[in-house]
Amino acid sequence: MLILLLSVSIALVTAGLFAALAAPYLPMYSGWLWVVAGLFLVLSTGTLLRKLPLRYLFLVVPLGALLAQAGINSIWPEGLPKGPAAESTGVVAPAALQLVPVVVEEGPVAVRGQTLELPRGWQVKIFASDLGQARLLSQGPAGRLLVSIPDRGQILALADTDHDGRADATTLVADRLASVHGLALAGGTLWAAETDRLLRLELNDAGRAANVTEQSRDLPSGGGHWTRTLAVKADGTLYLSAGSSCNACLETDNRRATIMTFNAGSDRGRIFAYGLRNSVGLALHPLTGELWASDNGRDMLGDDLPPDEINRIEAGQDYGWPYCYGNRVPDPQLGSVQRCAETVPAAVELPAHSAPLGITFVQAALFDFPADHLLLVAYHGSWNRSVPTGYKLVAIPFTAGRPSGQPFDLVRGWLHDGEVWGRPVAPLLGGDGALYLSDDLQGVIYRFGKDQPAGS
Repeated sequence: MLILLLSVSIALVTAGLFAALAAPYLPMYSGWLWVVAGLFLVLSTGTLLRKLPLRYLFLVVPLGALLAQAGINSIWPEGLPKGPAAESTGVVAPAALQLVPVVVEEGPVAVRGQTLELPRGWQVKIFASDLGQARLLSQGPAGRLLVSIPDRGQILALADTDHDGRADATTLVADRLASVHGLALAGGTLWAAETDRLLRLELNDAGRAANVTEQSRDLPSGGGHWTRTLAVKADGTLYLSAGSSCNACLETDNRRATIMTFNAGSDRGRIFAYGLRNSVGLALHPLTGELWASDNGRDMLGDDLPPDEINRIEAGQDYGWPYCYGNRVPDPQLGSVQRCAETVPAAVELPAHSAPLGITFVQAALFDFPADHLLLVAYHGSWNRSVPTGYKLVAIPFTAGRPSGQPFDLVRGWLHDGEVWGRPVAPLLGGDGALYLSDDLQGVIYRFGKDQPAGS
């Protein structure tokens, strides 16, 4: 009878302490877990004191605590996760942001009267509107800005011929493409990625595709993540990201959740790096030439797990998904300490569910910041968080080719009082020194510059 009572008491204490310590980090977390924890502890104490002397508490509580800690360590071998990584308010920018009205000469009514917080001295206006699902940007020839429109199957070239900060000439580069997304310009060749095809477009002097050639069909198709993103090196090597087909699963197609590489002229790709759930943003560091990528973490682990990531992509490396996330933390459903030991940890962890998409490097001097470069990251924003997060443009300092500081807010305000009016997708520094940013909710491209935009 004594052993049975002690066993029951230890089990209840273990459950109570585990729930109390780990409640905020469990996938099914809610405030009720604190009630459950208290109930377990009360039941344990009541059961013990009704039948046994008080001194047995000194045996039961330490044993229960050890067992609870063992359970926690088996789930989070790196220790309990930290709280939300710099969320909704974000890390404060080194220089205060100022509230600036969005200048709208023509465009969606929903943008009129809106404001954004920008670095001091910067202004914002709508460069182009009525673009549908405006996604990735690329600098085109003759100063044109290229944008992919997946829902319309189009690639457009936008030009500001009178230099007033607004596109006044639109060229249809290509049409009738299947969910076209990634763009990469190399010389006079524009590479474009559909969901299951890599295309080569030769541009004429007017900026239109004079010839469209199917380069490869060696891409996975279908599944949950349909976007394909491109980056091209100076030697013509192409990188192409393909997301997973699911939230968290074991893929049967080894091209899923990878970054592939294609040599110029080849119709077959090879896997360059894997374990990347959905790396929508790709960028080459301007000095080192190294490939960097954003990565969207899995869902259904609560509001604050797992972190989204920025990764330095190296040939042949495993970045963990679906087994691990962040700093080699095992996925509670699929991972283990042993499996994660040889994976590459995130170079920078971002707040969970921020949905980092497009990324680009710019010189830090553009924003008077003391670093070599800034990696700009567009947070598309959460869809499954109890308190929305993201919906902004952040900057990560880089020095000597490596992250050298925490992310800080560069532009914010698309999330206001719990309401979302814009979803940033991809930033790009234009040839005119202005910063451009696409928004697939409003179907616009914003232009940010230190100059005072016309019409304000």
